[in-house]
Formats: sequence, structure tokens, C-alpha cells
Amino acid sequence: MLAEVVDAVVGVDTHRDTHQVEIAYPTGTPIATVTISNDSTGFAELLAWIFEHSPGPRLAVSIEGTRSYGVGLARAVAAAGLLVIECEQQHRKARRGKGKSDPIDAHLAVLAALQYDVERLPTPPCGRGPRSAADPARRLPRPIQRAHRADQPASSAATRR
Repeated sequence: MLAEVVDAVVGVDTHRDTHQVEIAYPTGTPIATVTISNDSTGFAELLAWIFEHSPGPRLAVSIEGTRSYGVGLARAVAAAGLLVIECEQQHRKARRGKGKSDPIDAHLAVLAALQYDVERLPTPPCGRGPRSAADPARRLPRPIQRAHRADQPASSAATRR
């Protein structure tokens, strides 16, 4: 499980204008939360915030919505050398009784990532190279990239370079 190989997980609930972010220990206990803007300034602020609050160098960032509002953030985080994981929004049935708010969704992104098998991490289709850092000190395995099925059109973000 991912919880066994990371020092912290960052969960992100993405929106058009802002993103709600939580960093948590591998146990799921929150360390801190922040709201950032969905632009390059917000991405830079988030990276500084992550490194300021992280209890260690082995990090994973679980982003909800990497195909839409989170694509820019996913690219910025991957370019910084952090592991990026695509977090699918939970179905209403699974969220029942937990409420619906941006901080709750960011926390659910953390919890979902912690449950993943490190050999089968869902990586975002953000059109950039490997999702894990080249630094072997992180000791995170390189996640398997999703293959596009022939009957699915390639995402426009992946085709524009």
C-alpha cells in the first residue's frame, strides 16, 4: 500500500478558480490545509507550502480532476519531481454520511491514495513523462502509465505540446 512507502500524502479537490489542499501523514491524520488559486502563482505557492509542511521527502500528490481543472496543477507537481496520482471522485453512495465540502473532498483524496497498491497507481493523463521523481531516495516505484484504448479519443491536453 502507498501508506507504507510515503512520509506524507497531499490530497487536492480541484475547481475552476481555486483548489482545496490537505497534507496528511500516512495514517491519514491531517497535518495542514490550504486553498490555492488555479494558476501558476497558486501552483508555486502550493509547492512551497508542501515542502514547508512535509515531514519527509517521500511524497505523493493525489489530485481529483486531472482531466479538467487539475491538469495544470498535475503538470506543475510532476515537473517538480513529485509523484502525481489521479484520484477519481467517490460515488455518492460511498460519500453518504460524510458530507460534501471541499475540505472533506481533499481529505477523501488523501484517504483514497493511501489505499492504493503501489504497483497499480492510477496516473494522470497530463501528457508529461514519468510521474515519480528520478531521485531514488524517494523509494517510490514508477507507476504504470494508463494505456489509451483504441476506441477512446486521446485527450486534447495530451495531444497538444
